[in-house]
Amino acid sequence: MAHSLSEECTPMKREYDACFNAWFEGYLEPAVSASSKPEERQKFAQAKAAEYERTCGKIWAQYRECVQVRVASQ
Repeated sequence: MAHSLSEECTPMKREYDACFNAWFEGYLEPAVSASSKPEERQKFAQAKAAEYERTCGKIWAQYRECVQVRVASQ
């Protein structure tokens, strides 16, 4: 995992990267299985989007804000 654009934000980036990678691993395999029927695929995608928001959304928002503040102050 790479460093953030701003060194102060790197710990948040690492936390987000770990969260996203764990979520994405759980997305890939079932997504392939659910892809046979469009309605199942859509239901699965909606559930995974909600899961992402619950588990990683707040971390992403905090990291993004950190980077935006640091970049704007340069």
